[in-house]
Amino acid sequence: MKIVHVSEAFGGGLRSAIVNYVRGADAHEHHLFVRTRVGHETFDVPETATVQTFDGDLMAFLRDARRFILDNDFDIVHLHSSYAGLLRAMLPKGTRIVYSPHCYAMEEGHPPAKRLTYWAVERFLAGREQMLMAVSPRELAIGHDLRPSMPSREVPNTATPMSLVVERPPASDRPLVAMLGRIADQKDPRFFAEVAEVVGPSCEFVWIGSGDEGRECLERAGVRITGWIEPAEVRRLIQTASLYLHTAAWEGAPLSTLEAAEMGCPILSRSIPSMVSLNYPLAGTTPVEMAIAVRRFFADLDYQELVRAQSVEVAKSFDFALMAGRLTEAYDFARSRLGNTANVAGDRGTRDGILTA
Repeated sequence: MKIVHVSEAFGGGLRSAIVNYVRGADAHEHHLFVRTRVGHETFDVPETATVQTFDGDLMAFLRDARRFILDNDFDIVHLHSSYAGLLRAMLPKGTRIVYSPHCYAMEEGHPPAKRLTYWAVERFLAGREQMLMAVSPRELAIGHDLRPSMPSREVPNTATPMSLVVERPPASDRPLVAMLGRIADQKDPRFFAEVAEVVGPSCEFVWIGSGDEGRECLERAGVRITGWIEPAEVRRLIQTASLYLHTAAWEGAPLSTLEAAEMGCPILSRSIPSMVSLNYPLAGTTPVEMAIAVRRFFADLDYQELVRAQSVEVAKSFDFALMAGRLTEAYDFARSRLGNTANVAGDRGTRDGILTA
């Protein structure tokens, strides 16, 4: 089977997820058409896959991605994230489309008007033939709300297989509380900063990543910001951390928390719908509630052990073999049940899509 993965934001957790798909379905031929996020590299793409990169604005990316798809005879076109998902309105009938939102854009956290706009766009695009590949029960439920009859499969994320730091670095004087990701509204750095301020100097708070949306709040709260660093250094920091504190305002199924759990770092998560559906240890919905949970984690050994045990169970529940098996079944289903791409290649002038070259 010949599969093309399309992403306009190829970096961070999305890059790791696509790398996992290539590794998990290695019996198939994989091709990538991506716009990379410089400095957000995580894991290398397997050498068995081809990578076509693009540098330019979103509309030019969509136009060139469409042309790339039509010029090749792909069995499956796998669109990753909401912006790449716009290609659903631009590809001809008969294209076998698999859509992975990797967190729907209209989740909680956006202003109401923006959420309504995202919902309307997603509902419209859900109307064409496709298969939804969801990463969590929450994402699956949203897809069914958009179109109850849309074929769908849940393929859970998994920690990317990696080598761990052989020797743990020496622990610091204060417990280290970490968060990984882009400093942006989705990860809610302002929330993380408020937790750090309430907890106070008894813990050291570190944000692994970079960005501008909320950076000043982190700096004022005394949070150490590492910037984008090499994957090996990320693993070293996570293994050094006493606690991974996930404060995102909305999520699909984050890879950073799975990788932290895989490395033995206990997790406390903000209580949002996706993390509830994935059975993570939860610490509340407000900064004060989460700060209280952090203090309790370091003061109450029974509670600490409970959080550790639940974090271990999360890691066990989302292993690589489970992801690979469900991924293979999903691609097989899409190939057998969705439209026929045999006559798509070269049909660049079709009127079945919104745009024509």
